[in-house]
Amino acid sequence: MQGLREAQASPAPALRPWRLYLGLLAPSLIVVCTVALLAITSVKVLAAVRAYVSGESLWSKARHEAVQHLMDYAHTRDPLRYAHYENILVVPLGDRQARLEMERQHPDMARIRSGFIQGGNHPDDIDGMVALFRNLGDQPLFSDALAAWVEGDALIDRLRETARTLRVQVERGDPPAELTPTVMALRDINDQLTYTEKRFSTSLAEAARVTESLLMGAIVLSALLLSAISIGVMRRLLSRQSAHQQALQAANERWQLAAAASEVGLFEIDIDRDLIHMDGRASSLYGLGDEGATLPRPQVRQMVDAQYRDTLRQGMSNSVAHGVGLKQRHLTHGADGIARLLETTGQMDPAGRGHGQRMVGVVRDITAEQAQADMAAQRDAAEQVASAQRAFLSRLSHELRTPLNAILGFAQLLHLDTGRTLSATQAQQVQWILTAGQQLLALVEDVLDLTKVEAGEIRMSLQPVPVGPAMGASLALLEGVATRHQVSFINRLPMDALHVQADPHRLQQVFMNLLSNGCKYNRPGGHVTIDAHQDGAQIVIEIADDGIGLSPEEAAQLFQPFKRVASTPHVIEGTGLGLYIVKQLVERMGGQVSVDSQPGQGARFTLRLPTADTSGPVSTPSMG
Repeated sequence: MQGLREAQASPAPALRPWRLYLGLLAPSLIVVCTVALLAITSVKVLAAVRAYVSGESLWSKARHEAVQHLMDYAHTRDPLRYAHYENILVVPLGDRQARLEMERQHPDMARIRSGFIQGGNHPDDIDGMVALFRNLGDQPLFSDALAAWVEGDALIDRLRETARTLRVQVERGDPPAELTPTVMALRDINDQLTYTEKRFSTSLAEAARVTESLLMGAIVLSALLLSAISIGVMRRLLSRQSAHQQALQAANERWQLAAAASEVGLFEIDIDRDLIHMDGRASSLYGLGDEGATLPRPQVRQMVDAQYRDTLRQGMSNSVAHGVGLKQRHLTHGADGIARLLETTGQMDPAGRGHGQRMVGVVRDITAEQAQADMAAQRDAAEQVASAQRAFLSRLSHELRTPLNAILGFAQLLHLDTGRTLSATQAQQVQWILTAGQQLLALVEDVLDLTKVEAGEIRMSLQPVPVGPAMGASLALLEGVATRHQVSFINRLPMDALHVQADPHRLQQVFMNLLSNGCKYNRPGGHVTIDAHQDGAQIVIEIADDGIGLSPEEAAQLFQPFKRVASTPHVIEGTGLGLYIVKQLVERMGGQVSVDSQPGQGARFTLRLPTADTSGPVSTPSMG
């Protein structure tokens, strides 16, 4: 918290803060780093030893299988057995490649890695194995294991030479008696390899035990040293903490009465020590409990929302430099996870100059106060904007309708006047006037409906309405629209089985809008299909078309005012208000409307309306 750079002032320290911190922390940091380094080294060395032991197991298994395949080859003379022997032998040969490369002054790491992977070692273990070999391979602890490895590779060379001799004898067709010396040589080499493997494992295990003991001893000694230093540091810190507690108690006694009377939290900031003391009320405002707290300023600063930190820092600096008062509002995210808007008021304490710079002040929670003011302002502004918008649209629509009706009336008179013959061009122009005027009149009517819906002036007479007849009446009124767009309706509704609780006139308005959209946004020869079924306490009505469809982005904006589909291949008449009004009307009738569509695959609008109780009178919509 920044306007609250905290802390209770107490007697000035004998040492400068940075020297005190350095004296307290440096020994501990050195010991901790030493212990950590020893622990990491121990883990890496033991992991590398484990990797070598695991590699030796793979090496031994491969050697045993290779010899066994050679024995089978001598007995069966099957070339496949010899091929198996050669495939298996790549394991010790890979390890040998890695060892020879690691012995070079400037080894090729890629070649080492390739060899170890060929030997079946895990890629994550290779770096540790290389480090152990390069750093400790020539030390007495590991020298015997390395010698056993070298001897084993030499025996593998003898095994390969003997195997080649055996292959020549077999391919030459020598009788079994002449193969016997070669087989005996193979067995002798196998026995020597077994002994060498045991020697390698035993030597490596002993080296691991000694290494582990040395490293554990070093870690224990370092831990003991750290404990001794920590005890000394804690005693010193407890002594200083006791002095701070005494100062804190004195401050609490001075401020307790004022805090209780004003319901504000009290704080003191020790500028030199970079500490903040808060009483119980102030600490509770930061989610720290109600027992009071003394914290470093950076810790409290982190509780302040980032957008307020610079302002608080500047106000604090100005107070310290010029002695002016501090008064700041800032949002905090308390330790209890609650966000609060706080107001901090403070000033430099002239009485504390002998003990260093100090600021005293109060903090109070203004979250509810500010929220109430904001809500009132937003509500007033929203109501003013909405009222002005409705008044403007309503007035404009009414003013437009009178001259528009006159234009349409005179255009109709020209169109119907049989006493005067119009030329083809004049007749077309009159028709354009009629078409444009009718579209503009539809826009005016939609805007009037929009203003009424948003103002809550549309009254609903909810009653049981049969879905089938209501839909049939709407379809009859739209036959001309369907013919003009070359679209046919497929009505699969049962005529009397389903009833919804709705306003008959507004329900028909909803149907007309969705059906006309299904025609306008369809393709020539397309269909508009109507289905319905009951789902619990709701009637689900689906109106689907075969048209251009909608992208997810377009569908997300579909039920907003003045939103039109932007990807249509040609201009389609409409105001962009119809679906918005549909949504408002359906929701006023206690239902929901949604759309499901993919580009090029048409659109499916789904209405969900409450099921009606048909025990009383049922309203049947008319076609007028």
